Amino acid sequence: MTAVLHPVTSRTLATSILIGACALLVLGVHPILLGAMVEEGRIAEAQVGNLVTIEMIAIVLGSLAGIWLLRKLGARPVICGAGLVLAAMNLLMTDLSGMALIASSRAVAGLSEGVLVACTLVAISRVVRVERASAIFLAVQTLMQAVTAASLPFIALGSSRTGTTLLTLAIASAVAAVAALALPRELQPAPSDDEQGAITPASLAALAGAGLFLGGIVSVWSYFGLWLLGNGYPPTFEGTAISLCLVAQVAGALTAARFGERLPNRQTIIGCALAAAASAILFLFVGHEPWPILAVSVIFGFFWLFTLPFFAGWLIEIDPSRRAVLYITAFQLGGAALLPSLAAIAVGSFSVDAAMVFSGGVFLILAALAYLNKYAISARQPG
Repeated sequence: MTAVLHPVTSRTLATSILIGACALLVLGVHPILLGAMVEEGRIAEAQVGNLVTIEMIAIVLGSLAGIWLLRKLGARPVICGAGLVLAAMNLLMTDLSGMALIASSRAVAGLSEGVLVACTLVAISRVVRVERASAIFLAVQTLMQAVTAASLPFIALGSSRTGTTLLTLAIASAVAAVAALALPRELQPAPSDDEQGAITPASLAALAGAGLFLGGIVSVWSYFGLWLLGNGYPPTFEGTAISLCLVAQVAGALTAARFGERLPNRQTIIGCALAAAASAILFLFVGHEPWPILAVSVIFGFFWLFTLPFFAGWLIEIDPSRRAVLYITAFQLGGAALLPSLAAIAVGSFSVDAAMVFSGGVFLILAALAYLNKYAISARQPG
């Protein structure tokens, strides 16, 4: 029988959310960081997607390792140590150039980020209202990313944009390390059950759809800053577009939390996938007009976080036992790690515009997959 753990306190939850938001701050400034490294000649354009893939895979592995470490060791040394390692790696990177060194550094950074995020995931799993805690975490991390993205272009004026961005990430890492001292001595996840439910073809298709959606989103996000710079926009405009996109993400998440129960899951995913495809392609048509770019950025960001909760609802419809939904995060992060590498091949063969076209195609595949999956669900219904 699985042991029952008491819910965490509000203080522990708030501390864990702060730590996780600091760890994932890099995701909000990826366009600025990667665009700056290309602009300064540290990496090539075609290597951007590969760097994103390396860091995302490292975050996945780090989160799994973090859960294991939290079971074996105290929360304070594990999380504090991960925060200090992450701060050190970000500081080390300020003067690095070359794909081999930068990729190795981001891999170690990603492992540390994953360990920090594991703390947040464990804390959220041990509250009564998991959905509410998850929404708060999503809002906090996105708002932090928006404020940072809007501020970095002004801070970086007259200095190395890469160095300034990495210094900001190092400070956030140090904050996470200090915050870890406020955690309880032990913060253990619930012991896992030995039973493993089979994934049906219908649930596997839904899980694949979750990976396709986030992978398509991250493929655009990885090249967005570089695409703006390539169209002649200054870093200040880049920061404005990215921060507006991040604020729109918060609005999308809050809208889904407020009205999501009234909407059908699979049909909403189809509509949102088509909207995401349209916004990705629209970027190519408005590339030389600043205000339309900002408008499309807002639309893209809104559908980003508005759509994600519906995948969990779709999986629960397919598998009411909720066994399949346990795998959703792994599939989402897997898609976010692998698809940018495929986008990198397209960018290397053509131009940065190819990332938008690639993502648009991914969203259309998702829409078709979700539409066709209704037959798989119907076939499982009795009578």
